[in-house]
Amino acid sequence: MHTLLFRNGTVWSGVRPAPQPGWLLVRGDRIASCGTAHEPEAAAEAIVDLEGGHLLPGFCDAHSHLSVGAWLPAVEDGRALRSADEALAAVRAVAAAKAPDAWIVFGRVDLDRWPGSRVPTAADLDDASAGRPVLLIDLTLHRGVLSNEGLRRCEIGRDTHDALGDIVRGRRGEATGLVWERVFGRALYTALRAIAADAGETGVDGLLDREAQAHLRLGITRVHEPGVPPDVHARLAALATRTPLRLSWSASAHAGLLEPPDDPRVLPPGPYGEAPASVKFFLDGAQRCALCLPAGAVLTSLGRALRAALVARDVAPLAMLAAQRTRLDGLHVHMAWERFDERVLRKRVEAFAGADFIPRLHAIGNAAVAQAARTLAAVHPHHATIEHVLLARPEEIALLAACGRVVSTQPGFIPTHGPAMRALGLDVGLRAVPLGSLLRGGVAIAISSDHPCGPLDPLHNLRLAVSRRLPDGSKLAEAEAITRGEALHAATAGGAAAVGFAGEGTLAAGAAADLVVCSGDPFAESSRVASTWVAGRRAWPPPAMG
Repeated sequence: MHTLLFRNGTVWSGVRPAPQPGWLLVRGDRIASCGTAHEPEAAAEAIVDLEGGHLLPGFCDAHSHLSVGAWLPAVEDGRALRSADEALAAVRAVAAAKAPDAWIVFGRVDLDRWPGSRVPTAADLDDASAGRPVLLIDLTLHRGVLSNEGLRRCEIGRDTHDALGDIVRGRRGEATGLVWERVFGRALYTALRAIAADAGETGVDGLLDREAQAHLRLGITRVHEPGVPPDVHARLAALATRTPLRLSWSASAHAGLLEPPDDPRVLPPGPYGEAPASVKFFLDGAQRCALCLPAGAVLTSLGRALRAALVARDVAPLAMLAAQRTRLDGLHVHMAWERFDERVLRKRVEAFAGADFIPRLHAIGNAAVAQAARTLAAVHPHHATIEHVLLARPEEIALLAACGRVVSTQPGFIPTHGPAMRALGLDVGLRAVPLGSLLRGGVAIAISSDHPCGPLDPLHNLRLAVSRRLPDGSKLAEAEAITRGEALHAATAGGAAAVGFAGEGTLAAGAAADLVVCSGDPFAESSRVASTWVAGRRAWPPPAMG
C-alpha cells in the first residue's frame, strides 16, 4: 500500500486529542502509526512537510443542511435587508428582471432584526412583485413570508388545515403571508423545486458540487444532512460519487424538511450515503421552542425584555415574549410549542425504529429536550441522536445522560442568539448552550454547524465552544465553556459518533486517514485550513490547484 508521512509539525493525536510535536504515518486509507518528535520517523514513499503547522482529525459536521446551502448562490441574498420597506424595494428591483411567472426568493433574511419585527404582508409583496410568487426565507429556516401568488402555489388558503398554528392569519381568517415550521418547509421546497426545474440537472449538480467543495475547504471530511425529502436523495447519492466528502443524510417527508414522513414504507431503502437510513423528527421550533421555566425566571425575562425594549427603543423583545403560547403549570410557565403529543411521538419513533430507521430528534427548548429523552428511553432504538439542546436545566441533562444518546449542538449560535437569550433572561432559569453541563453530566456531544442557519466553519465553532464570546466581548454562561481538547473531540470523533461511526475521527492507528492541516494552532484566530485529506488522499486543494 502507498505510505505517506506527515512530519515537522504539531499532531493532535489520541482519543482525547492533545497537541505535541510529532509525525503521523498513513498506509493506504488508514492511519498506520503516530510518533513524537523524540521518536524515529517511520519510512514512507512520500512526505508531507507540515512546515510547523498543526495536524488534526478531519472535522465531522453531523448537522449541515448541505443541499439547502447549495441553493443560496441561486437565490437573492437577503442578509443586507434591514426592514420590511427595504425588502419590498429589493423585490421590486428583482421583479423588473424576472419572467412574470418566476419565483422571487430571498435567503438568509434576519426577520428578528427588523424594527418591531414587522414583516410585509402578502398583499405588499404582490404589489412589489407585480403578482409574482415571492418567498422571504428567515435565516433560521423555520419561518418565511409569502406573497399571495406564493401562497396559492403552495396551496395555502383560508380553508387550509393548520392544527399547529403555522399559518399566521388575519381577522377574517385570511393568510397574511407569514408562515412557520411545517408550512414554511413546504413553501421552501415548493420554491426550490421550481427553481431546480429551471436550472436543469447540470445547474443543480454544479450547485451541489460547489457546496461540497466549500465543506472540504473548511476541513470537513464527513457531513450529515438532516431532513432531506425523498426526491433529493438521488441527487445526494449522485453527489457522493463525485466528491471525496463522506456524505450521509436523514429523511424528511416529501413536502419539506420540517416534517417527518408518516410511514417508513414511503421512504427509499437505506443506506443513505455512508450511513444507515435515518429519519428526522422536529419536536419544536426555533423562535417557537418548547420551554418550561420557573415562574420567577419568567418575571426576570419580562424585566429584561422591558429594559432591552426601553434601551433600544424597539418593542421586538416584548413582542417576542407576547407571541409565545404559554400556560401555567404549577409554579412553572410552559411555552407550549411541542410539535407532537408524546404518546404519538413514541409510536411514530417506534414504528421507524422497528423498520431499521435511526431516529434523529430536533429539540431546542428544555421541554422538547425532556420529551426527546423520555421517548428514546422508552423506545430504545439501536442508535439515535438529539439535535441542538440549546436550553436545558440539570433535570433535562440527567434525562439525556440516562438515555445514553449523542447530543449534536451548535456553539456557533452563541454570537447570534446569545444576546437574545440574555436579553430575555433565558440564561437565568436555564443553561444556555450547555456544553460544559452536558459533558459533566455524562452526555456525549458533537459540535455541528446547522449551516446555513449557523456558521459552517468548524474552527470558528470550536473556538466559540471554548471562549463563549458574545459580540460585545462579554461571555454567555461562561461556566458552560469546555476545554480545547474537549472541543476538538466533539467536532471530530463526537461528530462521527453522532452520524454512526464511533471510533472514527481520531488520529490513532487503525482510524480512517481523514485529516486536516492547519496553518497554526487551531484555536488561534489567525489559523486557517491549509489542506484537507480524505482516506489518505488530498481532497482540498484539489491536486490541480496544488
